[in-house]
Amino acid sequence: MKTSSLAALAVLTTATFSLNAEPPRYGVQGLVNVPLGDLKTFVDSSAGPGIGIHGTFDLMDGHMLRPRMDYSVYQEASFATFKQNASYIDLGGDYLYFIAGKPEGLYFTGGLSAVRWSFQRKDALSKVTSDTTKLGVAGGLGYQWSATVGTELRWMHSRVSSAFKADALQAGFTIRF
Repeated sequence: MKTSSLAALAVLTTATFSLNAEPPRYGVQGLVNVPLGDLKTFVDSSAGPGIGIHGTFDLMDGHMLRPRMDYSVYQEASFATFKQNASYIDLGGDYLYFIAGKPEGLYFTGGLSAVRWSFQRKDALSKVTSDTTKLGVAGGLGYQWSATVGTELRWMHSRVSSAFKADALQAGFTIRF
């Protein structure tokens, strides 16, 4: 009985948001990732470009949900006898809160994602690749300049292992359709 009541409440809540909210919008973003911590050492401080796609669901009164998928690659770092690089693809969602109470102007964002990391190290004789999927956490702020164009600055954190933190400062440019 209790499970069916919770399910009914979830359906009613979703229906209420659907009736009040505007239709979803979709978009793309360009990213620049500045590595921090252990990731910075691994890629020898090289910034990584990225691209992504997202949807935005306006829940009214300045609240918005944004599912997203991003892909970024860091340039190959050359050391004395070897080279290494890193890349990731993440699938996650963000909560956005607009100060003005509508989807324009300054906003704060926080999100969670599943991050699929790929690390590669190669020398003259071998090439070693390792992949892992970890939780990612992000937070930051942005500015929606118009209904179509926005910019964002976020801090992204993902712990690859107990001894390796893959943090980055991410600057993004978004376009919504």
